[in-house]
Amino acid sequence: MNQSLRSMKNALRKEMRMLLNQIPLEVIEHESSIVTEKLINSEEYLTSNHISIYISMPKGESSTKQIIKDIFEREKTCYVPRWNNDEMEMVKLFSYKDYLSLPVNRWNIPEPDHNEIRKIADELDLIIMPGLAFDYQGNRLGHGKGYYDKYLTKCQQIYQNKPTPKTIALALDSQILKDKLVPISQYDQKPDLIISYNNIIQNKKT
Repeated sequence: MNQSLRSMKNALRKEMRMLLNQIPLEVIEHESSIVTEKLINSEEYLTSNHISIYISMPKGESSTKQIIKDIFEREKTCYVPRWNNDEMEMVKLFSYKDYLSLPVNRWNIPEPDHNEIRKIADELDLIIMPGLAFDYQGNRLGHGKGYYDKYLTKCQQIYQNKPTPKTIALALDSQILKDKLVPISQYDQKPDLIISYNNIIQNKKT
């Protein structure tokens, strides 16, 4: 990635973090409830049995708590991210109670213990991901570590002989850029769908 593109991405990340940090929790809760309803009623979700989903931060992004609960209520298989240095793996949760008992990491996000043996996902149908910003062209700006871009690239290699998992990003209304585009590189992976409070954006793959 060239320095100019990196600078543009970092500037937008800084802008978005400041903006998202100012959103009241009651607004996040309200928008999250609408986003959750849209997701759990979508064809992509209803037809998936093996789902990986991010565990939401306390502020600044659409909450996934009710979605995780719904996954278990529908008896689907739930996987969540676990970080290992610069890579991310998806590991299985056993129950909603298991989710509620997870320890928090340095970002104050619940994450499965690294010393605990858990099944690693090898048959995902759907990946539900976060992001900092999105645009109407279906582009996503992540938090800067490239975890999901790397993971989706790995999925393309693992799932060579079967369909790759569908991808859906969740967003608050403030995360959808109204008048500009997300700066992107050749390594950035677009989600198939972006579901926000006011929009459902279908990825325009080229």
